[in-house]
Amino acid sequence: MQKSAMPKPSVDHLMDTPLPVLMNELGVTLLDSGITDREFFGAVVERKTGELLLTMPAGRSELERDTVARYLLAQAFDVDVSPMPAPLTTTRFGDVRGEAV
Repeated sequence: MQKSAMPKPSVDHLMDTPLPVLMNELGVTLLDSGITDREFFGAVVERKTGELLLTMPAGRSELERDTVARYLLAQAFDVDVSPMPAPLTTTRFGDVRGEAV
């Protein structure tokens, strides 16, 4: 399922739905990242097919993984949520043509 075909979730749905159910509804695949840098919390990557991959470091607390996953999904689906507190930041990278993703 492509991201463009998925409806944008509401803030309430994004925050209240059990994370495995939410990711299944949105067609998101969760992968453990091999990145061990404590400053890396995760990333969402959209493949050319439109499939979304959420990659997060293994070994983090359940609360951290849940919170960061929901925040990154909010960013990926342009759901208006409050920004994470400093020093946490999100960065959007453009594709090979330089377009915003």
